[in-house]
Amino acid sequence: MKFGKTIRRIAALLLAALTLCQITAMAASSSKMFSDVPNGVWYQASLDKLLTYTPGIVSGKPDADGDGKPEFDPNGILTMGQFTKMLAISGDERFMQLSGNTAPYDPTAKSGEHWAAPYFRILSKYKVYEGLDVSGNWASLDANISRYQMAVMIINFLVNVQWENTVKVTSPENVITDYGAIPSAYREAVVQVYGKGVITGYSDGSFKGDETLTRSQSVAVIQRLLWVGDRKLASFVDTTVQTAASKPSGYIPAATQWLQNGWIDKYGSVKSSQLYATLMGSASKTHFTSASDAASYMKTVTVPVWQLNSKGVKYASKLSITVNKAVAEDIVSIFTEIYNSPEKFPIESAGGARYTDTMRHSWGCAIDINAYQNAECRAYYNSDGSTSKVVQTCGYGWWPAGTAKTLFAGSLSSASAYSIPAGGSVVKAFKDYGWGWAGNGYSVRNGSQKFDYMHFSVLPNGG
Repeated sequence: MKFGKTIRRIAALLLAALTLCQITAMAASSSKMFSDVPNGVWYQASLDKLLTYTPGIVSGKPDADGDGKPEFDPNGILTMGQFTKMLAISGDERFMQLSGNTAPYDPTAKSGEHWAAPYFRILSKYKVYEGLDVSGNWASLDANISRYQMAVMIINFLVNVQWENTVKVTSPENVITDYGAIPSAYREAVVQVYGKGVITGYSDGSFKGDETLTRSQSVAVIQRLLWVGDRKLASFVDTTVQTAASKPSGYIPAATQWLQNGWIDKYGSVKSSQLYATLMGSASKTHFTSASDAASYMKTVTVPVWQLNSKGVKYASKLSITVNKAVAEDIVSIFTEIYNSPEKFPIESAGGARYTDTMRHSWGCAIDINAYQNAECRAYYNSDGSTSKVVQTCGYGWWPAGTAKTLFAGSLSSASAYSIPAGGSVVKAFKDYGWGWAGNGYSVRNGSQKFDYMHFSVLPNGG
């Protein structure tokens, strides 16, 4: 499996889609490639996209009918190991970004272990199996995967790897016809994945989670996971936008108050355990470890944003973001200020709380905006102060529209309307509420400095 090519093609796809460039590559035709894929069948478009842009994620079976072409076997069932491999390959670029590696993980199994064990290890590291009784042994990875298990893995992947937020729902039982039969251990995962439009259920509205996941179903799910624009939110998703309440005279935002209290300092250091007590209910607790651990202290808010259509025209939309309850009101106000500004800065993604680290995101007190076009990187300087190189650890670059290209542009081939300008309304709105932007630079060491252009934090330095 050629992971380098996979990474480059996934990166090229995401960059093209998110910078609104038209994808002109000719899609692979699965009906010509596989003898058992009829032209126009319901899963064909998803299969064609995966074959074209993520090679290695789908493989056929040996020719069984003698026509010289392999079979796709759309109704064939999947094992946990096979789905694990598909999900791991689809997330390869994201795992690199999260870990700061410059090379993909090694897929070679160790002597005596299951062939899918390397893929299991990477998914396990990012808590994709949280809530499931799955291990890396032969019996577990060779077992058939159910649609319930798939739903749990998908929502964990969306939250912990793709940094998406959960959606707020109202009366999903009125849409999912077998809702009452879904075991409590799986219900929230099914509702979230169904609500986000990654799965659509059967024609009668049922989910049938006890059934084994088929190969055709798996390609549709993985394709929608990667192509956010191909999803359609379920009707039970609450997209009501919260608007900022009018502030009383002398109102002080949470971050500013904490600075005045001496709980944090201007460099981003925590100076008092009272901050932890406020955010997490315990002075000795420094971070949340999972969504369930944080549930009582988090709130999902829906905020107004501007987005761009395929022609580059701005239109009003909404995003949901999960943050700590202590800063929820301020976050609504910040995004409302951005939305109401003359700039109408477009925001296609905003990720809040996540639990794959121990820092500000795990507190629910950090926001990543337009993560692909606003890189996290470290700049290295020459003795005269000039920049010698920039090493990116996340995202593809930083090149705001109307500015000159620099080393920080990374792999962006043109200026992006989604790259956050230093003097724009987004940075100003967060600053108005005491939040810092990591794009100003922090973490200076050994002749280098870290910049994170997507990242806003409740700490003044943005770290």
